[in-house]
Amino acid sequence: MHKSALTLVSAAALALAATGIAVIAQPTPAAAARKEVQCGGTDDAATINNAINASKAGDEIVILGRSVAADEPAVCVINKTIVLRGDRTYRGDSRTGLRIEQADGANLPAMLASDTWDANQAYSGNPIRVERLTLDGNRAKNTTGTVGLMLRSWGSRISDIQIEETSSDAIRLSNPSKNGTAIDAGANTMVNGVISDVYLTGSGGAGVKVLDPSGGVITDWTFTRSWVRDSRTSAVESDNAAGWLLSDLHLYGNANSALDLNRCFGTSIQGNYIEDFGYRDTTEKAWLYGIRCVLQPGATTTISNNKIHNFRDGDKTPPTGPFYYSIALDGVTSGDGNAVVTGNAILGNGTADQTGLHYEKKSGASLTVTSTGNLVRNVPKPLVKVPNDATVQVGAGL
Repeated sequence: MHKSALTLVSAAALALAATGIAVIAQPTPAAAARKEVQCGGTDDAATINNAINASKAGDEIVILGRSVAADEPAVCVINKTIVLRGDRTYRGDSRTGLRIEQADGANLPAMLASDTWDANQAYSGNPIRVERLTLDGNRAKNTTGTVGLMLRSWGSRISDIQIEETSSDAIRLSNPSKNGTAIDAGANTMVNGVISDVYLTGSGGAGVKVLDPSGGVITDWTFTRSWVRDSRTSAVESDNAAGWLLSDLHLYGNANSALDLNRCFGTSIQGNYIEDFGYRDTTEKAWLYGIRCVLQPGATTTISNNKIHNFRDGDKTPPTGPFYYSIALDGVTSGDGNAVVTGNAILGNGTADQTGLHYEKKSGASLTVTSTGNLVRNVPKPLVKVPNDATVQVGAGL
């Protein structure tokens, strides 16, 4: 509260006191503080966790690394998970100025993790903000399932960070806690977060993984203005994409799919640049996607203005190798599915294993797609409807 407002409150209190009306003074809330944490001792993880435990809601925890060389970022080396309490901001001085590295052989389940995930509670944590730092999973010396950033906090903001060389997912949004405790969906959800301006590279799992096997908990997030490359599985894998916005992403060189999304419901996928998905050497039978959505009935999903280029070298002839689909509506969970697919540009390399647009209702009652204004070039199967009773309204273009 500004000083002038305090003066007015005090004046009002004096006036009431003069009339004999009792006045109860309201306590002034403690101001949030900047808490600096200096790495470089014998146990950086303990130093950071102790500072977090001593902080209060609203505080900004600024992590300062140990200087290595004039032309290299400052470093913190951790051998325990950093547990992020809610209602706090965690940051370095810049993405290129602070590197948090996993110690050799630590094999942590997560480098940074929300407190309710670590404490195995049946609810999501309060919002956190993580920004302006790099996480290095040290994958060459840690081979057992390390997630870079484990999120189980609603309303969170993740921005201007780099995560590299984790043995599992770079970022995971997780309904199950560390011991598998699920969020009580009847009382709590994990919604309304934003991940933006991040660079995720070289993960042993997905770039972003949404683990919500029961569904209905992790919805309505935004993932935008970011880069995901060289993931060993897919750029984004989601059990639950309901209400999500995925926009302005550059996804390239990922071994399986680019966007592999389940439970699409009012989902928006727009303005992304996807290149060379399914970038792996294999002769195994597999189905790989630029954009894949399994629809839920009801709210319409929109897929618009994406660029999907797959110029992989070589030719794999079905059925001995993978099948590549640039955009696939890969079934409806039940009832009637609705989608709009418009203004997308798809370019292939002409090999027989490529499909441009693929629409299939599977177990759903119906699938209605407005598919229009899409450019599909150098792809042997530009548009496929399976089965043919799926309703596809085709305008100018496919």
